[in-house]
Amino acid sequence: MPAYATSVAISAPQSVVWPALSTVAAWGDWLPTVNSVQPLDGNALKVGARFIVRQPKLRPTTWKVTELEPPHRFTWEARSPVLLMVADHSIEEDSQGISHVTLRFSFKGPLGAPIGWLFRSVTERYIAQEAASLKLTVEGKQ
Repeated sequence: MPAYATSVAISAPQSVVWPALSTVAAWGDWLPTVNSVQPLDGNALKVGARFIVRQPKLRPTTWKVTELEPPHRFTWEARSPVLLMVADHSIEEDSQGISHVTLRFSFKGPLGAPIGWLFRSVTERYIAQEAASLKLTVEGKQ
């Protein structure tokens, strides 16, 4: 099934990057690829929490947090009967205090392949913009 990923090095420790990445309700304030994020189960990022994400050119989608390892990683999924979308967000800090963020997005299920290929361009563009915006947001706050 189609999967896409991008990585970025951020000149900040993981303890500074994690709050920006994990405060998903605020993404609409600084991410150009997100219009808004509406929490359905409170603002906190926790396993089982659901969020409606509204993005330009895409339908509103409900995402459910499935894995959470603060301050290293979280994964959430959006499901329909014929499609599963998985977005994984991870941070690793090196010995110099540089954070390496990797964003992964995959399409699975009966329509995973055709939808994944159809949305390849927008998916690659959005995750690249998200990584770059995270870098600018975090480094600009130091």
